[in-house]
Amino acid sequence: MADDWRQRADRNYQRIKAFYEGRGGTKWSEVTADPRVFNRVWRRMLRLPAGDDPPPKEYRS
Repeated sequence: MADDWRQRADRNYQRIKAFYEGRGGTKWSEVTADPRVFNRVWRRMLRLPAGDDPPPKEYRS
């Protein structure tokens, strides 16, 4: 069960990174250094309203 969670988390992380870099982002280390910035990128990827909090659970896969 823990492996499933880790695999899902890794897939989401890779999708978010690909989205960021696909839009011309070049400072991924800065995105991952600040959870608020990471959540902003994640929310933008999901086309949710801007915010510093993670997306609601129903949007996480």
